[in-house]
Amino acid sequence: MNKIILDNYPINYQVFFKNIKHMYLRIENGQIVVTCNKKTKKKTIEAFINNKKSWILSRLTVEPIFLYSKKSMFFLGEKFPVTINEKQKKYICFDNNKFIINKNTIDKKLIEKFYINLTITKAKEILNKNSFNYFKVNNLIIKSQLMKSRLGSCNRRKKIIKLNSILTRFDLKYLEMVLYHELAHLKINNHSHLFYQELISIYPNYQKDHKQLNNLIKNIHY
Repeated sequence: MNKIILDNYPINYQVFFKNIKHMYLRIENGQIVVTCNKKTKKKTIEAFINNKKSWILSRLTVEPIFLYSKKSMFFLGEKFPVTINEKQKKYICFDNNKFIINKNTIDKKLIEKFYINLTITKAKEILNKNSFNYFKVNNLIIKSQLMKSRLGSCNRRKKIIKLNSILTRFDLKYLEMVLYHELAHLKINNHSHLFYQELISIYPNYQKDHKQLNNLIKNIHY
């Protein structure tokens, strides 16, 4: 393991040497990972890292998001403390700006069930709040589950939209954005240029918010 100082911030970095032409860099588990040609010298690697300094620091200084913790958890974009109350009937609830669980142990399935129900509830509230004459939402079924590779999915034939329960950890606008994305698939099945034209016409900040959400998700610790 190597170490480099960026603006007085010590950061570990790991190098993987391969038979490739270009050099690549990513952030993984709070450290820098560089992949480069076998003949690349340390001086060149560190110059490459320094050249990416602003991007690296912006990623590493973002607060990590722990999905399951006895100290704190996220609720619609804010972090709230977790307290233990063994007299509480439900395993987990959110009340008075804090999470309350009834055991001193973390049950990931029950915690995720809480977020799944919250995601479905908030998605239905968005549908009820807005006029969706643009979409055919009659008999629409909203489902949710934790997904590591997708934000949502749409089954046009069965009119089922599934949303990632990770979304209710963040600001509600991201849930709305993903919901709009999946609703747009009720009209256009693929991700063609026409699809994004339609989506941006009803959600103008889609590209900006989608990029922000992707950056948030990269800081999640499952």
